[in-house]
Amino acid sequence: MHDTFATLHTFGAISAYVTAFLIFTQRVGGKNHRVIGIGYAVAMLLTALSGFGLYNFGHPSIFHVFSVITTVTITRGWYAMYQYRSTGEKSHLLNHYFNMAYSFMGLNLAAIAQGMRFFSFNSLMEYFSILGILYLIAITIANRLIQKVYFKRFEPWFQAKPAE
Repeated sequence: MHDTFATLHTFGAISAYVTAFLIFTQRVGGKNHRVIGIGYAVAMLLTALSGFGLYNFGHPSIFHVFSVITTVTITRGWYAMYQYRSTGEKSHLLNHYFNMAYSFMGLNLAAIAQGMRFFSFNSLMEYFSILGILYLIAITIANRLIQKVYFKRFEPWFQAKPAE
């Protein structure tokens, strides 16, 4: 059973990376963005939900907490887009952007944790200490990029006065 969850988890993560790359190369808001975005959300949910079936430490771990966070983040991003399409309120687009951007940050954090499996550590404490430092660096960089994109691409649009 573990192999099934591991296969689904790996397939979902790779699919999420492929669809995220495609989203980054597309115009925001078009039909392609919408279709690929749905693929990304489904891939991320598959990754997060299949993660609940993986127990590398023999019991639930901090990584299961991250699966919960990812599930909530993707759901919030999806719901924000639903709200935007229902109301036309721009703040929902902002919620969509930040939730989806931070879900991608989470995907990258998970990749760091998986990459660390190829190194040997003397203890779990050493593993989690190094992982924590790498996470801090990655979160700082990702947060800066997410904010930079927002202020460059979206902030002027949100501050624009409506046409009269």
